[in-house]
Amino acid sequence: MNDSQQPRVLIIDDDPDISSVLVAALEVVGCTVFSETSTDRAEDACRIAKPDLVLVDMMMPGRSGIELIAPLHQIAPDAIICIMTGMGDPALLKRSLNSGAWNVLCKPYSLSDLAELIDLSLRLSASLREERGDSVAKRDLELEFHGDHKPEAADIARLIAVAAGAANDNDVAYRKLPLLAAELLDNAFEHGTKHNPETKFGASLRVVDEKLELRVWDLGTGFDGKSKIRQLTSAPPKGKLSGLQLASALADEVRFDREPNAITVAWRAKSSSDDRRNS
Repeated sequence: MNDSQQPRVLIIDDDPDISSVLVAALEVVGCTVFSETSTDRAEDACRIAKPDLVLVDMMMPGRSGIELIAPLHQIAPDAIICIMTGMGDPALLKRSLNSGAWNVLCKPYSLSDLAELIDLSLRLSASLREERGDSVAKRDLELEFHGDHKPEAADIARLIAVAAGAANDNDVAYRKLPLLAAELLDNAFEHGTKHNPETKFGASLRVVDEKLELRVWDLGTGFDGKSKIRQLTSAPPKGKLSGLQLASALADEVRFDREPNAITVAWRAKSSSDDRRNS
């Protein structure tokens, strides 16, 4: 995996015109970019690129983007794999996420969408590397930050370590939970506290009634989360999916509270705990 500060991005898209535009845009924001137009060479390209972020087109000759997720993940387990698509079918988007994609980039998307995705991918990749093999026996964790603290890879790594010890589902501990934690903490930082050091936000992780619950809160102004999710799911998606859209697709339960403003996402335990990773 990439140890430098310059993000490494692999693009897999059979359309060379789209790839060239993406390459130029990503190089502008400081990425080292690799591109491949054939799905037959996707695995070799991934081995060469050693990417932090992989952008895979949904519909291509040979294999679809969804079919490439598993083999690419085996080669680059810490890479963040995202599907690119011009189709806004909610069922297809959910299938992509449930197949192992970290996000879906819906056309049309902007340079700011790409920049946000790169920043998120770097933090998530770093958090996975930092936590690797370091699960802990604790079943709960409380994190609290001042409003000017931008969520870091180390914050997510602490949540992953506890989730890996408390959950019996690696996909929850190493993909779904860190992704939602990063997105929701970013929301609390950007829109809840609005970088104000005089206010606070945070997260808690605990096991309640055989469910793993992640709660992200802030002391900003509350909002009607259920209505917001309905608006997001009914509108044609564009750009990268938001934290709320990801929560509705990846969590078994989503709840909202006020005073403080909070969102809780939960996953039900599997039938067996034999696969838990212990420290």
